Amino acid sequence: MGHILADSFPKIAAKARLKFDKVREQHLLLLPEKVVVLNETAASILTLCDGSLAVSGITEHIRNSLQAETTGEEALPDLQRMEEDITEFLMEMREQGWVVIHNYDTNKTK
Repeated sequence: MGHILADSFPKIAAKARLKFDKVREQHLLLLPEKVVVLNETAASILTLCDGSLAVSGITEHIRNSLQAETTGEEALPDLQRMEEDITEFLMEMREQGWVVIHNYDTNKTK
């Protein structure tokens, strides 16, 4: 399968569902016969994977959330580095079959 581009639209696979377990205070990805415990970052990214945001939009959203949570002295991660990390994470999720990636060709005319 090809590379994930900044203008690709990731979406949680139909077989997967995100859930927050209030008892254990953990984010979970529920799959057929499997439960994956997610860290905060993974949960934040996957929550945004509804097919409406491109990878670049997800990156901007995560960065804006970090900016709101940090004090003036804390440096935010580089935007390009964040996008690379998020893309790498999404490629792993795609390989597992937990995320599907839609690439819409904006150059096509109908």
